[in-house]
Amino acid sequence: MKRIFAAVVLVFVVFNSFAKKDINAWKQEQSLPRQYEVFKENLNFWNGSYFLKEDQLDDFYEALTDTIGVLEKSAEQKNTQIRDLNSQISSKDAQMNTLQEQLDESLKLQNSIVFLGMKIDKNVYSVTMYLLIAGVLVLAGFVFLLYKRSLSVTHRTKKDYEELKEEYETHKKNALERYTKMNMELHQTRLELKKGSIKS
Repeated sequence: MKRIFAAVVLVFVVFNSFAKKDINAWKQEQSLPRQYEVFKENLNFWNGSYFLKEDQLDDFYEALTDTIGVLEKSAEQKNTQIRDLNSQISSKDAQMNTLQEQLDESLKLQNSIVFLGMKIDKNVYSVTMYLLIAGVLVLAGFVFLLYKRSLSVTHRTKKDYEELKEEYETHKKNALERYTKMNMELHQTRLELKKGSIKS
């Protein structure tokens, strides 16, 4: 009697276990790990072993391959997007390099000046012109000093000449007066000699 009761209880438990299982419950899940868990929970279990029908395995394999296919397609789409982004980045880099070259050329033209048919940097041109102007000013100052010195020498020479001329005129006048005086004295002496000879 006890064996029959145990057998009935065992059959009831097994039947009750089967009744609660839904072999298609995993299809309601979204994620692959959860699908596998629900799939495993609803497998027929007996004495430590799982009993799996072929159509159940096919359904799960199809769902698995579909999920893998979706993931692969998504990965391929992401790779395509990455390649497109890399291509866009490369294109932008090329455009940026071109713009940078144009900007550098524009700045170079802006900062340069054409002098005697040659392009010269404005800074170099400015420094060169400042140096030339400074050189011209120094040369002008030197020439001015020479002119001033020459003018001073000229004035001194003219003054010396005037003094010498005045001294010469004075000497000439004095010499003329002495000459006139000597002539008069000589004439007087001659007259006296002549009178003396007449008396004799």
